Amino acid sequence: RVSEDKNTFDMKRTDIDKGIEMMMKSPNPNVTMEFQGGEALLAFDNIVYAVEKTKIEAERRQKKVNYVICTNLTPLNDDILAYCKENSILISTSLDGPDFIHNQNRPRPGKNSYELAVSGIKRCAEVLGYDRVSALLTTTTLSLEYPEEIVEEYYFLNLKNIFLRPISPYGFASKNE
Repeated sequence: RVSEDKNTFDMKRTDIDKGIEMMMKSPNPNVTMEFQGGEALLAFDNIVYAVEKTKIEAERRQKKVNYVICTNLTPLNDDILAYCKENSILISTSLDGPDFIHNQNRPRPGKNSYELAVSGIKRCAEVLGYDRVSALLTTTTLSLEYPEEIVEEYYFLNLKNIFLRPISPYGFASKNE
């Protein structure tokens, strides 16, 4: 959660520690830690803290941990990508199809949501590999009219899977069929 008085995040390290402890109690030797948010990369220092702490706990408890960051890729930079590569962190983002669909579904002041997403996907793939980047399609009434174009867009970007989800009835989504 972002504080109203400044651009900092309220998640305390003790909360992260409790989450790690709970995850490590799983009987499964393979667990996944997924970072979500509004925009997870805005709290990258918390991601680093969680990954570093989890690596210690995973070794102590003989577990394998997979890491996933869910992001719109806007705050992405070289340092973040280097850390993700070093720690085998997967990137999950959103791509709703060609520009006219993605920009309609995910409006931004510059009307460049699609360009930012595609640029970020390509950048991640170059550094991490295409097998380390995935995209999620939010299905809307508009996207249902263009299934071939959506598949072609994913193919063009060398994305091997299309993950589908229905639009949520919250926030901007409530204004978009």
